[in-house]
Amino acid sequence: MKARLKVDSQWLELEKKSMAKMRQAYERWQSETLQRAKDAKDLRSLRELFYEMGDRWEWDQATGSWLSKTSEIEMVGLVLRMPGLDENKERFVIYLVMAYSKGVTSAFDHLGDKERIIIEQDLRQGSLRVWSTTGHGAMDLFPTELRGFESVNNSLQSCILVAQPGDHALRLELPKSSDEYWTLGQRLWSIVTGETSFSTRRFNLLDAEGIEEKLEFRFYRYAKAVIDLEHLWKRLQGTILGAAREAVLDRVPDHIETYNRHVLRRIEGLLHVLWFRPPYRQIDVAKRLYSQLSSESVATEMKHEVLAALDQLVRSLTDVIEKAKYIKWKSVIDRKSFGNSEAFRGLEISDMAKEAFAAALDDILKEHTLAYIGYPERATMKGKVTRVVFGLLVLPTRLMVTGIKHFRQAAARLRHDISRRLVKTSVTSPQPE
Repeated sequence: MKARLKVDSQWLELEKKSMAKMRQAYERWQSETLQRAKDAKDLRSLRELFYEMGDRWEWDQATGSWLSKTSEIEMVGLVLRMPGLDENKERFVIYLVMAYSKGVTSAFDHLGDKERIIIEQDLRQGSLRVWSTTGHGAMDLFPTELRGFESVNNSLQSCILVAQPGDHALRLELPKSSDEYWTLGQRLWSIVTGETSFSTRRFNLLDAEGIEEKLEFRFYRYAKAVIDLEHLWKRLQGTILGAAREAVLDRVPDHIETYNRHVLRRIEGLLHVLWFRPPYRQIDVAKRLYSQLSSESVATEMKHEVLAALDQLVRSLTDVIEKAKYIKWKSVIDRKSFGNSEAFRGLEISDMAKEAFAAALDDILKEHTLAYIGYPERATMKGKVTRVVFGLLVLPTRLMVTGIKHFRQAAARLRHDISRRLVKTSVTSPQPE
């Protein structure tokens, strides 16, 4: 699927200059790494080199190649489908991975901008709404209704994604034919993202169906397992209250009630990990709790339900992590086969962009929490405060900066015009005899 990206032109020249620095840094790192490998005296010292570098060498190789050799604004998009927090709703997280926003650094330890928007679809009514990224990962305080679009794909093809490199943000700009485009908030955002001097590029987007079915990366199943576990925990909390009342009548043994409470406290702790740690840092905790509960001799109906939910969680979490590792491994070791994957069929994506996609998918699971990826309502208190601060300050700040820029441009044009008129007057004035 094709989509469009709009970028303020003032950033493109900065990106071109940055790319030259990035290329030098990457080539220097590559040369030094190869030399260290050549200087290894035996397999033991070579193994020590790889242990010292850890997983970062694969990451640095992929990102360095992506950032230093592509065009200044090459990009690839991916869509992750997730269940909504409410029944009969689904969310689609659109990540845009760009060889972009490098102007302030010559380091190649990241993929440029890797930003996202979230579109939620009501499966009953068919309505859509979107949260854009205001700045540094913070989502809009309130979603924007997307009226007049039949589907998520239709909205992405009709609207324009707008990159804001200074704020590390990504916004969805509605078409001018939409009534919502002319609302005050949308008009102000369109002003600060560049209305007169901008560049628009078309890019390829790997949709949710291709990622789930052709690459077998089933993030939906994992997110649903987390939400189902949370729903089960809330329901069982209510059951515990009823059991406490029955315990007064000696209908529930004290040790069963105590054990069930202990199980729910541990599930509560696991839920905190599932929402606020990246998936790579969840798997050991989830497996350990499942193993502990399975080995405990106390048998209760509540424990049976919890174990079933934990089994589904561990399976789905293991699956997405192992699949992300495999996709990244295949993009490096079996590049040709990976490049010819069905997921990329019909898409005009360079080999380096495909490698960047694989690295980004793995990095999302290492760096981003489930709350960050698609559920801003579940953010920590710090995240909620950040969201409020950015939501209140970014737009006014950008408006002020844009106003100052336009004022300077107008002043420069006025000075130039006055100077030109003065020169013209001095040339045409009659000379004294």
